[in-house]
Amino acid sequence: MSAPNTLISTQQVMLRYQTGKVALSGITLDIHQGSFVYLTGESGAGKSSLLRMIYGGLRPSSGHMRVLGTEIREAKESQVRDIRRRTGIIFQNHRLLFSRTVFENVALPLRVQGWKDDRLVARVRKVLEFVRMDDRLWSYPEALSGGEQQRIAIARAMVTTPPLILADEPTGNLDEDTARHILDLLTGLNKLGSTVIMATHDLHLLTSHPGRVVQLHAGQLVGDTHSSHVHSGGAHE
Repeated sequence: MSAPNTLISTQQVMLRYQTGKVALSGITLDIHQGSFVYLTGESGAGKSSLLRMIYGGLRPSSGHMRVLGTEIREAKESQVRDIRRRTGIIFQNHRLLFSRTVFENVALPLRVQGWKDDRLVARVRKVLEFVRMDDRLWSYPEALSGGEQQRIAIARAMVTTPPLILADEPTGNLDEDTARHILDLLTGLNKLGSTVIMATHDLHLLTSHPGRVVQLHAGQLVGDTHSSHVHSGGAHE
């Protein structure tokens, strides 16, 4: 049995697509509340598949996977929706709504949860201040740079103060300085109490932002260490 502060626990998890391709095999892993975890490995190693399983976008073909107290393989749709409400998700391509202002993009998760406007406005302003974008409240995403759009995506992910934040290659399209700033924001969220799992192949960024490093290769778990032991020249791509 996993400890009470274990947010995610997997035992011999396997994911096989209908095509027969095995995306993940034999994944056994515990992630504890308050940790910062880098998910590394080459393109196609299974990083995105594992993140998708954590928020219920995919279900394991076999094995056990427990997320925020729910067994994913047996979860009802209402339980999966509850996991998503309690999880902030940041994608590499932001997935912002370009027809909505920055304010409306960030407010969306709060509206889904039924927040009243007065509380909602104050909360959105506060998180935009955290990511240093409070001066762009009424801008549209297309007027922002890639780094600014990613900061809005982080604000949207954190606005409900979720216990878990998943980031899938959030620095993949950014220059190194901007990428480090995005990592500063994510480590800041971790210090505020959110557990952060970040898929990345930019291993050189890990030297300035230490954390646990879980390495996948060809769908299997091949390493679980701390980033202070990772050589910055070892990135796969």
